[in-house]
This record gives sequence, structure tokens and C-alpha cells, in this order.
Amino acid sequence: MNIVELERTRLRAIVDVDRHVLEDLHHADFVLCTPSGDLWDRQTYLSGLYDGSIDYARFEPQSEIQVEASESVAVVRYLSVIDIAMSGGGGHLECWHLDVYVREDEGTWRCRWSQATDTIRD
Repeated sequence: MNIVELERTRLRAIVDVDRHVLEDLHHADFVLCTPSGDLWDRQTYLSGLYDGSIDYARFEPQSEIQVEASESVAVVRYLSVIDIAMSGGGGHLECWHLDVYVREDEGTWRCRWSQATDTIRD
């Protein structure tokens, strides 16, 4: 599976809360920088998905998923539309994403860092 397919699979798993795929595609040291600037580690993010406190109704690329890659690192960039409900908030977001995948020793690609920047301005 190439990196674009992996990212699309990861987004579907986030919406569907597919535990197996989420565990497989998120690096042990995964960190998400949210559109509000909060940092969530893997445990915080995945636990929120599992318990429903982070609930994506939609997370879809709205632009081409661009990739720059070497043998061990791949950087992914795209625009998305997100509909999300969270404890204390949520709503509709349009975000630019910059995700970094790393290839582990056994050859498996996992998302290590993810940053989302909200494009909607008041």
C-alpha cells in the first residue's frame, strides 16, 4: 500500500473508529497538533476516539494528497473537511494537514506526527 492509500485508510479508520487500523497506523510516539494548538499524544487521541469524546462524522481530503518521501520518511500534505463532535465543542473544520510517516525496521509505515491548521477565519 502506498502512502496516499495509507493516509486514506487512516482517515477512514478515524471516522469508523477501527481499532485495529488505528493501532497499526499510529506510531507509538504519535503526536497530533490540533487546529487549536493543543498537543495530543497517541494515548490521548486514540482513547478519545475509543470512548467517543472525539467523534468524527466526516474526515475527507478535499485536495490531492501530496507526498514527498525517502526510504524512511514520508511527508503528506492536503486540505480536508472535518465534521467533529468533542467534549466541550466541535463543529465543521477545513484544515491543511501536514503528516509525517516513518518506516519502521520491519518496513511498516506509521504516522508519527500530524498537524492540522484550520483555514476558516472569523
